[in-house]
Amino acid sequence: MIGVFFGLLTGALFAIGSVLARVGQRHRPQDDGVLMTILVNVIVLGLVSLTVTAPQWNTAGVIGLAVGGVLGSLMGRFANLRAVRLVGATRSSAFMTGTPLVAALAGWLVLDEKVGLLDAVGGLIIIAGLLALVLARAIPTSVHDGVAAPADARSLRLGFIFAAAAPVGFGLGFVVKKWGLSRYDDAVLGALIGTAAALVVVILIDTVSGRIGRRLSENLRHVPWWFVASGVAMSGALITQFAAFSYLEAWLVGALQGTQGIWALILGWLFIRHEERIDRWVVLSVVLVAGGVILIGLQR
Repeated sequence: MIGVFFGLLTGALFAIGSVLARVGQRHRPQDDGVLMTILVNVIVLGLVSLTVTAPQWNTAGVIGLAVGGVLGSLMGRFANLRAVRLVGATRSSAFMTGTPLVAALAGWLVLDEKVGLLDAVGGLIIIAGLLALVLARAIPTSVHDGVAAPADARSLRLGFIFAAAAPVGFGLGFVVKKWGLSRYDDAVLGALIGTAAALVVVILIDTVSGRIGRRLSENLRHVPWWFVASGVAMSGALITQFAAFSYLEAWLVGALQGTQGIWALILGWLFIRHEERIDRWVVLSVVLVAGGVILIGLQR
């Protein structure tokens, strides 16, 4: 049961991070918050790691954790935060419920995790919920130049593409992290290794593209505190996520984290209601997704 608790808490913390990032994007027209949130992850997890005892070194495990961090903390988060900017935290978070489908397939191939009948039915219900979201008549909002406005057709299309790509990165990252954690078993250090690897890749990409100077100036001279707060919330989510991996299969952790969409719906309605336009189609989507997640969890 403690693994289920950690999985649900992970979804809630990631939802908080998404909503905080959405608020921060109002003031950062060219920055989705990837660099700052990952940097904060490294700092917070680095401080927490001082309180734990490192397990016996395992090179393969550490490499797996690093690769999983790049897939999840970088690729998954970049796609998710870009989707947050284009179509809002509620809709982008709802797409994150596709993560268990990716994790289930990859877990079956890599970790020999089994997927039963209830898992398959639950997955189909989740897909139905995502389809309801895509076809929703509610008008998503985009943030451009710090102003939230109804999303145009191009923003809507790109937003849904990024939103759909995010669970692929996160789902693959789940399985690789789980594989690495089975060889280097520490939740905090595992999360730190993954985010540190992701930060190195982000810096390399920005350096090669010539954006590193502007990016550092924007984030260090004028600290984006909303992104910092988002990074703190996501740091907590990474710790609880790795803790859940110690008790549950990767796909089930992804399924429980899929409740991020429900948490984001509630938080968005409470705090950024003027940007998150919610109607019965969005609610139906979240209900279907929740039902699919519960059905998958019945086998536990």
